[in-house]
Amino acid sequence: MTDDLSIASGSVRDDANRRRALLIVRLLVGVFLVYLLLDLVRPRRQPDEPVLAVLRQLKLSDSLGQTLSIPPRLLAAVAVGIVTGLILQALAANARFAGGRRAAVLTWATMAAMLGPFALVSLVMLIVFGSSFPVVVACAASSAFVLWLLHHCQGFARLPVRMLLAAFGWGALIVFGLSRVYNAMALGVIDGYLGTPSELDMLVVHMGVAVGVVTAAGVLLSLIVFRHRVTDAVSGLVLGAAIGLGYNFTESVPLIQVYGLLSWVTGATGGFQYWIRQSIGLLGGHVTFCALLGAAVGLAVQTRGRGRRVLIVGAGLLAAAGGSAAHEILPAWFSQLARRSLPTGGPLDTLVVSPALWLAVQVPFFVLVLALLRAGVRARAAAAREAVAAEAVASDAITAREVPFLVDPALRLWAVVSTWRGYGRDAALALRRVQTAQLDLAAWHWQHRRSGRDEGASEGERLRAKVIRLKTRTATGPAVTP
Repeated sequence: MTDDLSIASGSVRDDANRRRALLIVRLLVGVFLVYLLLDLVRPRRQPDEPVLAVLRQLKLSDSLGQTLSIPPRLLAAVAVGIVTGLILQALAANARFAGGRRAAVLTWATMAAMLGPFALVSLVMLIVFGSSFPVVVACAASSAFVLWLLHHCQGFARLPVRMLLAAFGWGALIVFGLSRVYNAMALGVIDGYLGTPSELDMLVVHMGVAVGVVTAAGVLLSLIVFRHRVTDAVSGLVLGAAIGLGYNFTESVPLIQVYGLLSWVTGATGGFQYWIRQSIGLLGGHVTFCALLGAAVGLAVQTRGRGRRVLIVGAGLLAAAGGSAAHEILPAWFSQLARRSLPTGGPLDTLVVSPALWLAVQVPFFVLVLALLRAGVRARAAAAREAVAAEAVASDAITAREVPFLVDPALRLWAVVSTWRGYGRDAALALRRVQTAQLDLAAWHWQHRRSGRDEGASEGERLRAKVIRLKTRTATGPAVTP
């Protein structure tokens, strides 16, 4: 919707929401500073170690070295962004900028300054590996298909497409950039303080926790900025899945090419990685675990009591992080067991055995996500019947005759098809636009009531006026009302 940005600005103008958004950003940056401090004071195990272990340049092939190393200039950009954010927050503390549009602008600028440099990490990764244009296009095409599925699986009160794209961008840029910096710094910290053979397993567990925490931050920020939209488990689930999809996109592009370059060592080709990450397992992995975490946040929104909310979000974070870590560790162990009795590298292994082992850990989580989605969509169907009927009583945008068609997807489709056959394509599209606007109006009031917002009446009037305008426009042509 065109007014989503103004709504977001209004949410951030609210002092409480502004403080919550800035708190999340400060926590994310604070974790980075803690890692930085631990890296600075870590024990030195080798005489030629750099001041920061994260600046260690690995002596590997160019592509693999670029994948695992963090360029010093990017860390310098992060430092500049943090300093800029602190200056902006000092300005916001001035009485002249308290409340209103100026405070909202400074809040947006602070978040952009502090988190923007982490997005550069992801952009540099995509630019470096974007030379293989077919890989980027193939990953973008499969990701676009899943975004289409996420948009259409919500039923009543769908999140707008631009909100899904924003969540995808958060996952592709911020979540990937932050977690990559976190993990790169954690590798040096773990090696410096422990130096044990199990440090790789600890890093894998850390990766799952890091992705989960940054994903939760993204869903919470979406809840603050578009709080009238995130009202139940379905909206949180879809947002989380879109964030995980964005992360998976940025991660897949370099890994597909790196595995292609090192296929003579690892035995896994770039094509096999695309088959696993962007085809058969695209709805699993980060998409599933982030969807589970997002659903937990959405359920917490519906729950009364701070203790229960914390418990639900904590359980979702634990399940998502634990599942992500298990997903990284257990398939390799399963593969080692399977290789004792099954040949590797053949069609059976590539198409069936390896994907099955890779998906085995994810299946319970995926089933749980589907169950949450099914329950949420059924609840939304009941809410649609109630909301549309209430709207028909409250305003003239929906008539009593239209209510049965709007609440039943099959009848809506039948009405559009019948109109197409009787009056042509233009009349059918006009009817579809009217139905969509009517459902948007009913969904707005439903979400408005659930979020407990006192403001927003002007948006409801805008949606009602849009319905009336569309009906008036179609009234001059063929009759398209069912």
